[in-house]
Amino acid sequence: MSLQSPRFEWDSTIQGHILGSYFYGYIVAQIPGGWLARRFGGKLPFGLGILIAGILTVITPIASGYHYGAVIAIRVAEGLSTAICFPALHHLLSKWSPSRERTRMSTLVAAGAPIGNVVVLGVSGFIGDYLGWEYIFYVYSGVTGFWFILFQVFVYNSPSEHPGITDDELKLITGSAEKITTNTDPKPSPPVPWRRILTSLPVWAIVFAHFGQNWGNYTLLTNLPTYMRNILNFELSANGVFSALPHLALWIFSVSSGYASDYLRHHKYLSTTNCRKLFNTVGNLIPAVALITVGYVGCDWVAAVTLLTVSVGFSGLTQSSYQVNSLDLSLAFASTIFSFSNTIANVPGIISPYSVGLITAGPDGQSVLNWQIIFYLSGGIRIFTMIVYGIFASGEVAPWNYAGDLEVVNK
Repeated sequence: MSLQSPRFEWDSTIQGHILGSYFYGYIVAQIPGGWLARRFGGKLPFGLGILIAGILTVITPIASGYHYGAVIAIRVAEGLSTAICFPALHHLLSKWSPSRERTRMSTLVAAGAPIGNVVVLGVSGFIGDYLGWEYIFYVYSGVTGFWFILFQVFVYNSPSEHPGITDDELKLITGSAEKITTNTDPKPSPPVPWRRILTSLPVWAIVFAHFGQNWGNYTLLTNLPTYMRNILNFELSANGVFSALPHLALWIFSVSSGYASDYLRHHKYLSTTNCRKLFNTVGNLIPAVALITVGYVGCDWVAAVTLLTVSVGFSGLTQSSYQVNSLDLSLAFASTIFSFSNTIANVPGIISPYSVGLITAGPDGQSVLNWQIIFYLSGGIRIFTMIVYGIFASGEVAPWNYAGDLEVVNK
């Protein structure tokens, strides 16, 4: 660590508050984010959400020098700015994804997140060691600004707006859905059928699966470096490299599952419903068992890293289940369904880091026994929500979809 970089004596409870504070803003702005995506399209809200978060990231090192409360405030603001991103992303996918390619397209787009984690976890340790931890924030903020320019230049809200699209491409994208196609006639967005959405069991199945997956992911994403440092005794640079391995596995499994799922659906080996349930079951059961087992390998870092990699990697299969399921139920209201699901599903972003902070607080908090409790809690929640999804999930178009700006077409 650079000698010029300040160090802060923040205990695990304060760290839990800081890590969880992002989700205060993120949860509150989900539903408004879905509305913004439907009102203005996905391109500009998505881009601005990321750009604002990048600007806030630049000032985080300065804020940390004043008080950890200032860091918490910035984290809340970052949550507010990025809350639009996934609803906007689902809105873009609802416009751009042909039916038979919907899963692979969704997983390819979502796979950017684990690849980003691979880069961040693999490189940040070296940036911190040689330049100081502040430059981790500066470097990634610069990358964000560059990305924003490219995104606004090359991305369009819908195929019909793209100046270079051919008639064949437009027909492939907008006319390949099994029951529905985008109606490009300009007209006001229809009202969201909230009562039908909130009383839909398949929608609640998505919410439960999303909640369980996020609990497991946030437990690992926000606390894996801490576990590896305090239990496995890795140095910072090694910590970053080995922390990146599970996310690399997540990327591989996510992308592979998208192609496998569409193959099974296209060749009618499995219905869309059964395909979603299969990938969700495997993508939760194996990670839950692997995560619980980690608590019994002690300080054997090879076994721990292997099991953590298996846990995070196999969870990538859920990218082909609940993550894309809102597009199955309704292209018209996919962003709305996802924003509702994401609101509830991100409660673990607050509770999980805070609970880990409480369990590991004190001079004897960082023990194998306490981490066993954390892993059991995470695994148990995943298995319960997996069962709920397996019972109530559906891959069929919801009847209330047709109240939206999509119309029925022949199969």
